[in-house]
Amino acid sequence: MKDLTHMALIHKKISALLTDMNLSNRQAALKCGIPYGTFNSALKNEREIGWSMLDALARGLGVSFHYFSSDTAGLELLPDRRAEEAGRKAFEILNAQLQSAARSRQYRGCDVSLQDFLDWWFANSGRLEGFDQLQHQVDLFSPPDAEKNRIQPIKSGPASLASICFEVASSEQLRNTLNGFSDRLNSDLVLAHSEAISRGEPVITHPSIDVNLLNGRRFTRQYRRVLAPVYLPDGKLMVANFSQDIKFG
Repeated sequence: MKDLTHMALIHKKISALLTDMNLSNRQAALKCGIPYGTFNSALKNEREIGWSMLDALARGLGVSFHYFSSDTAGLELLPDRRAEEAGRKAFEILNAQLQSAARSRQYRGCDVSLQDFLDWWFANSGRLEGFDQLQHQVDLFSPPDAEKNRIQPIKSGPASLASICFEVASSEQLRNTLNGFSDRLNSDLVLAHSEAISRGEPVITHPSIDVNLLNGRRFTRQYRRVLAPVYLPDGKLMVANFSQDIKFG
């Protein structure tokens, strides 16, 4: 276990880094794919942060893990953080242009970004309100049935990644496709959906898939996926899946 002095230093480093990158605790958690509640509580209450979470922070924020593991706190350890202001501004402009270009060419006509989905979710606390612009890109599922080892689609977005890649046009067709996956892959899907429900917030991952589809084609892909609990006006709980092909997104 890390000693208290070193843990306090790690907290100081994280806070300094997020300030330097102009990120809130929530934004950093989403960017790094870690549970916001655990991360935020650890920082606010000065609790221990495990090495796996530190590794996720290092990877997600683009810094060396040595920044967290060393006994010095100087931000000079961060790569490229001492660039001249003009260079930094040029990078920010270029990055904004690249992001804009990426959004304009998202997977096969996609006109909604991952950030759009997250902004909607947090603005509505997961309630299915003001959902019209997003619904064509999102698949909705009932809470997973662990005993049946299956997730149950109840709505297939016509422009969702699954609908396009699996060539399906309804929740029933999507269900049949998923039922054709291996038990192990279906178990992974059940766990992923269950995790989103237990956390009570969006969970971002970058899964890979390699399956034989019902039409005989082999499907291999890595993609960016966010699973999030959502609620109907009557309080009914569902899981929303918004995914994007990493190649295009």
